[in-house]
Amino acid sequence: MLSNWKSGQEQSNFHFDWHRKELAGHDYRWLGRIDHDWSEELEKIKLEAEPKSWGTRGKKYHPDHAPKEAEENDLINAGMDKDHIIFRKHFVFEGIWKSVIDSIGLINTKQAFHIQYPGEMLNLHVDKQHEMNKDTSKIARVFIFLEDWKPGHFLQMGTSFVQWRKGDVIHFDWKDIPHCSANAGWEPRCLIQLTGTMTDRTLEIMSGQHRTIGI
Repeated sequence: MLSNWKSGQEQSNFHFDWHRKELAGHDYRWLGRIDHDWSEELEKIKLEAEPKSWGTRGKKYHPDHAPKEAEENDLINAGMDKDHIIFRKHFVFEGIWKSVIDSIGLINTKQAFHIQYPGEMLNLHVDKQHEMNKDTSKIARVFIFLEDWKPGHFLQMGTSFVQWRKGDVIHFDWKDIPHCSANAGWEPRCLIQLTGTMTDRTLEIMSGQHRTIGI
């Protein structure tokens, strides 16, 4: 039976030893922090973001991706409703938000606000971004956190669990690192997911030269 999770495991070089503890920076790396007050603009995004399931999240499938059927099989086999809400998405980046994503220096990007309300969950998976560039080593994916971590906000990267501050930018190896997220708290969890081809600016940020990332 087709399985997106098994397909991700086959793609990945991750060890899949869930009791193994890695040194900091193995599962994800902190790149820096964007210091800006966007709280007013964020309240608007929280209201406009639309609920998404695995099937409605807007994925464009590529020959190197497991198909939608494989994703739904995993949910059904786990005893879940395949239409459960995983997060809410918003795609319009204007004003301060355009400045935020431009600050990372990626080109040919795709980006989305990921707003996860209490009770929403995205199952363990490995990302597949092969359509972004023929040379996948040039593709980077980062998360930009829009509010401080709050109790009940859950983000697992490999065997690591992330606690963040507002403005933190993290990078992870999307081809290899299994990850998942859930909100068991009382307030929305808000981040930007940004993917694209790296430039000299991106590599400069990844080298650790900018603990504060200007916009």
